[in-house]
Amino acid sequence: MLWSLRKHDLTGSKLEKVCEKAGITVNKNMVIGDTSALAPSGIRLGTPALTSRGLTENDMVQVAKFLDEAVKISIQIQSKTGKKLEDFLPAMNNNPEILSLKERVENFSKKFPIPGL
Repeated sequence: MLWSLRKHDLTGSKLEKVCEKAGITVNKNMVIGDTSALAPSGIRLGTPALTSRGLTENDMVQVAKFLDEAVKISIQIQSKTGKKLEDFLPAMNNNPEILSLKERVENFSKKFPIPGL
């Protein structure tokens, strides 16, 4: 699934970095109307990694809540740092909201073992 972040005035690069810090894997991705691959307006989400671990439709609701929270955190950081990625990245370090999200993501994902491990 491709998710445009334009209405949030946020780039996929920033959300990708916040999600990465929180233990959520997404990929920045261009969406229709983008003019530069360096500042894509979206992220790509894949469900095969989740369904192969046994997540169901009900579990996806929680995943969506985690993603929504990551967007809100990203917007909050951007409001303090401005739009440049180089200013955004240092502000992510030791961000208590990201650390809290990471802890909850890790606790949630413990219920779903990775196949083969």
